[in-house]
Amino acid sequence: MHIGIVCKVIDNFGDAGFSLRLAKALVAMGHSVDLFHDEPTTFQALYPRHENNKLSLIDATGIDFEIQRLKTPELILEPFGTSSEQTKFRFDSALKRLFPETPWLLIDYLSSESWVESFHLSNSADPSTGHVTTFFYPGFTDKTGGLIHCDYPTHLIGKRAASDATSLNIFVFAYPNAPIRELIDSCNAMNTRGSDLQIGLAGNAAAPEQGDCANAIPFVAQSGFDELLATYDVLFVRGEDSFVRAQLAGKPFIWQIYPTEDNAHAEKLACFFDLYSTGLGADCKLALWNCWLGWNGIGSEPMPDFGKSWIALLPHLPELQTHALKWQSRLLNGRELVKEVLTWRSLQTPTLNEKPDL
Repeated sequence: MHIGIVCKVIDNFGDAGFSLRLAKALVAMGHSVDLFHDEPTTFQALYPRHENNKLSLIDATGIDFEIQRLKTPELILEPFGTSSEQTKFRFDSALKRLFPETPWLLIDYLSSESWVESFHLSNSADPSTGHVTTFFYPGFTDKTGGLIHCDYPTHLIGKRAASDATSLNIFVFAYPNAPIRELIDSCNAMNTRGSDLQIGLAGNAAAPEQGDCANAIPFVAQSGFDELLATYDVLFVRGEDSFVRAQLAGKPFIWQIYPTEDNAHAEKLACFFDLYSTGLGADCKLALWNCWLGWNGIGSEPMPDFGKSWIALLPHLPELQTHALKWQSRLLNGRELVKEVLTWRSLQTPTLNEKPDL
């Protein structure tokens, strides 16, 4: 089957990362994919070498992209379509004009909110064109579309992290407003008392200072990201793609959710935490929640020193590691997003010359 993916980049490595991962997973299943995007620099970083000729990255910011010889897709996927109006190039509208009969699936943002289950696979028709869009919601339950996990390396499943709080490798990928300095300072102080805590800083959120126990990590292509996470014991991750991959890694993690102006992210954070933390002891659960709140800057003003919350979490690492592996198993045995997408397509009334053989 030939599939189109529409990626309008708002948060570089989240939107692009998810869309690229989806495209590569579909190609691995034997389909061909055109990935239309508006950030060539970001995709070059994530996918520096074209590993498969069935995946075409198409820069849709050019004025001539509509007149290229595009093969008619049998399915179009639009991750995070709610961000369309925030982008300069409305190439989603152009594709709807070019391929009006192609089934269109809008894959929305990942959320644990209760309403997601009832909206999953709902439809909406454009009153002016009649174009029908189906809304697909990723999630963590059997009433959602699941997560992309078909591509997770099998040799990394079940790999335990170190849980000795005095000797840890810590991965940090964060937005600039995270209290990274407080984390580094607390780890520096512990190291002066005989611990060995090392922090790897990914992205460009912060730069280590001389004498810090932190170092900047060179950027890795998406194909090496799971292997990178596997070398660390505790994972600080952000957004959506690295958030999911941290869970699949089966390691204790702290999530920095993408902040929104209306503070809706605070409820989304709480909804996921309630789901994820089920089964943790009360003390462990409270210590983890305090870290999540502090890392996201949510709570009382002035915010307490994150370093203190981090130190209070360290005695709970053995419990968190056991819990993380149980959660990993739950996800890997749960719904798989790519397979759910293909199943949905197989059930659609044919709108092309013939129904493709999935």
